[in-house]
Amino acid sequence: MKQLLAVFRFDIIRNMKSFMGVYMLIFPVILLIILRSFLPSVESSERLVAIVSEGPNAVNAEMIQYFDEVSEVKTYDSIEDMENKLRNTGTAEGLYWDPAEEQYVSVLERSEEGNAVFSFSAQTVRRHYYEKNYPNEPSIINFISVVPDELADRSAVSPVSTMGGAIFLVYMMLITSFVIGLGIVNDKEEGTDRAIRVSPVSKIDYFFGKSIQPLLIILIYTIISLLSLKLLGANILQVYLVVVASFALTLLLGLIIGALGKNETEAMGYGKALSTVAILAILGGTLLPDSWQWAVWWAPHYWVYNILEEIFTQTGSWVNLGWKTAIMLGLTGTIFVLLRKKIIKGLS
Repeated sequence: MKQLLAVFRFDIIRNMKSFMGVYMLIFPVILLIILRSFLPSVESSERLVAIVSEGPNAVNAEMIQYFDEVSEVKTYDSIEDMENKLRNTGTAEGLYWDPAEEQYVSVLERSEEGNAVFSFSAQTVRRHYYEKNYPNEPSIINFISVVPDELADRSAVSPVSTMGGAIFLVYMMLITSFVIGLGIVNDKEEGTDRAIRVSPVSKIDYFFGKSIQPLLIILIYTIISLLSLKLLGANILQVYLVVVASFALTLLLGLIIGALGKNETEAMGYGKALSTVAILAILGGTLLPDSWQWAVWWAPHYWVYNILEEIFTQTGSWVNLGWKTAIMLGLTGTIFVLLRKKIIKGLS
């Protein structure tokens, strides 16, 4: 255990001094911020009405309360402030009271001259007056919250979160594979591997020590991504089980990069090639129709992505998680068996 922890501490110190170590800590945060910026905001997912609430053009409090029940309401002190708001968004409407005409005025941000279509605000004002003056009459507008059958299997979570979250975690697996592989190559270039052979550190301690930091980083970024992309409704236990199980694939790619690469440049080339294959498999799983999904079944990363997306959309089951994880681990084991001799030769 002491030797394993010694390798772990040595790796942390060296990685923090290298570009790859800093990149691994900073760039994923930037990527999550970018993904987060694409998530639908409250104002983009609900009708926004900018209402004047002060001065002679103020909408009365009763009407504002009524609007607040059917839309997102922002109040402003004057018509000028309200119009400034309309210039900064693409879906808002404005509403104010015209004391000269004694009527409400609905302002559309974009409207063509002669547009005869009632705005949302105009329809809502008419509905309010009707319900107030004719309380015993049936409602002129009925709203239902039933999901149509054809949309019943649609995820309630934004695809930016579900697909983006799955792709992000696969990306983290690829990045940590680079870290493991480049760490092994650097040890070979600096002669550290020869020093380890004559030390009490065993090969198992060495490789497990190399994997502790990448594993911790993936585990930490997993919960950060769930928080950032609003995916806490998913089964977190299932997510972590998949992440831990798929670390076998991360470790395998790291060993391949470290074994085949004679120097850092060569290792980066192998890593980029392997990452490209993994990304193409994920793109195939995303873009190909269901009848052609079999074309990328050979790629372990496809199964990782597929399982994670099912968990994030809350459509997966423990049974699906079990057999798909087994396929991913089986493919990982098959790749190891096929490349076992080259890996052992490259690491010896």
